[in-house]
Amino acid sequence: MFNKILVPLDGSELAERALAPAFALAQQAEGGVLLLRVAAPQPLVASTTPLHGDYGLTLPVQTSDEAQTEAESYLKIVRQDKAPHGLSVWLEAVKGGVAEAIVDTAADIHIDLIVMSSHGYSGITRWVLGSVAEKVLHKAPCPVLVVRSPRPLRHLLVPLDGSALSEAALLPALDVAASLGAEVTLLRAIPTAASEAVEQLDQIEKGLGQRVVEDMREAAGRYLRGLAEKHRRAGLALKTAVVDEPAAASILDYTETHAVDLIAMSTHGRTGIPRWIYGSVTEKVLHGDSHSMLIIRPQGGS
Repeated sequence: MFNKILVPLDGSELAERALAPAFALAQQAEGGVLLLRVAAPQPLVASTTPLHGDYGLTLPVQTSDEAQTEAESYLKIVRQDKAPHGLSVWLEAVKGGVAEAIVDTAADIHIDLIVMSSHGYSGITRWVLGSVAEKVLHKAPCPVLVVRSPRPLRHLLVPLDGSALSEAALLPALDVAASLGAEVTLLRAIPTAASEAVEQLDQIEKGLGQRVVEDMREAAGRYLRGLAEKHRRAGLALKTAVVDEPAAASILDYTETHAVDLIAMSTHGRTGIPRWIYGSVTEKVLHGDSHSMLIIRPQGGS
């Protein structure tokens, strides 16, 4: 379970989307939430016209101390207005780079889960996938829940490729689902009858490729059912699904046709030669989908 949860905030409503699931998870675990804001000096005057360049003018900017005070005040307001009664909520305003501060804080105090929005504004700086959120995903010492939609997390999808590394996403996903009362689907993609390998088998013996595919589907089903039985929990709806490859496309298609709210994936995993690595299947899903994601970097992963 997630006893200590870190929520980075930048002062925007978009970043605050991470609060609701973080508070719910912490309440279920009887844990606490750390709200973090990086204090960065901001312009004191809002303007839509240039105040520099040829005119030699610049916007007045907060001092470091003023930025720190503003960050602390903001966090106190968030705790007062949005934190559930009785939940332990700590505040931390720090200086430095945003992604570095998030990762370092998580490591220093042994955070169990980082929950953050993939969007948000802090002055002219955007938290987008490819910037702060992506840097955190690469370096975080714990699972990261990236919230990309305001809708409640009611259906979790866990794609698996048969490896222990891909299964590293399973327990954190089940913890999230149990805490939020969500259902879980375990999914595995297998080759289709139109794949090149199947066509080559059919050249050896007519129908051989399709029989191999059917055997693979049956084996994938047994694999998923075995995991479901092993990890079944009281009150947790746990289903399985076998779909066609390619993996990234099948995952994205499944999320759209089965009302999936959250995809949980490891940043590593492999079946034979293909690897699920950040930059491959996980990255394709991360960048090709608007659903929230739970990303797990297994111990020993890079």
